[in-house]
Amino acid sequence: MVLMLAEELRIAIEAARIAGGEVARLQRDGVRYGRKEGWELVSEADIRAAEILHETLTKAFPGDGWLSEEHTDTAHRLGRERVWIVDPIDGTREYLQGIPEYAISIGLAIGGRPALGVVHNPATGEIFAAECLTALERAPTEPTGRPFDVLVGRGEKAHDDVPPLPPGANARGVGSVAYRLALLAEGRGNAVLTGFGRSEWDVAAGAALCIASGLRVTGVLGDPLAFNQAAPHVRGLLAAEPGLHSQLETFFQQYRLD
Repeated sequence: MVLMLAEELRIAIEAARIAGGEVARLQRDGVRYGRKEGWELVSEADIRAAEILHETLTKAFPGDGWLSEEHTDTAHRLGRERVWIVDPIDGTREYLQGIPEYAISIGLAIGGRPALGVVHNPATGEIFAAECLTALERAPTEPTGRPFDVLVGRGEKAHDDVPPLPPGANARGVGSVAYRLALLAEGRGNAVLTGFGRSEWDVAAGAALCIASGLRVTGVLGDPLAFNQAAPHVRGLLAAEPGLHSQLETFFQQYRLD
């Protein structure tokens, strides 16, 4: 199969590898960290990875827009058809705690839709990468009645903040949402769920990986996801193969407040 975004994918993978090497080095040497406004954790590794990714990707694709957690957002990207949506480290808390469930997340949206995703976990060496412009959704399967794993946030699981789940669902906590989506795309889980709002940079790359694997990715109630929005947030996330996705979406509809 000829990839339509082969060069973009190659450069994004290389950028993730370089940034990942720096992130791992800083962790070994003793990384400094602090908190942003709003009390969110940030480390010097986040900042250094952001610099590497921005320099590499904008140099290679100067006409594209840019949206990243560690860069000041501007309206410039809104007029661009192609926008890189990047989280230098998704799961900074896990990174600082030495839990190997964080990831560098690089997504490319074209026309507001996920087109490419690269997720790299420097702690494990895993790199997940795919483009999804030509991806086809799998045919829905019928519910089997067997137990299934729903990947949720480590904090959501620990603090009992997981939304109610249907019978047979087993909530499994994993740190980074980008990493959870990458694991799901590889078949290492059955669904990813978060009832909390997320920034686009948290989920853009992982959504692309899941779509490339034929999975359905939407809001919790089945609402479509759009990227490169003026306010770059999603109101929750549900990803699964189409049959299970429909089952979960129907289950969550009963909690809808209109």
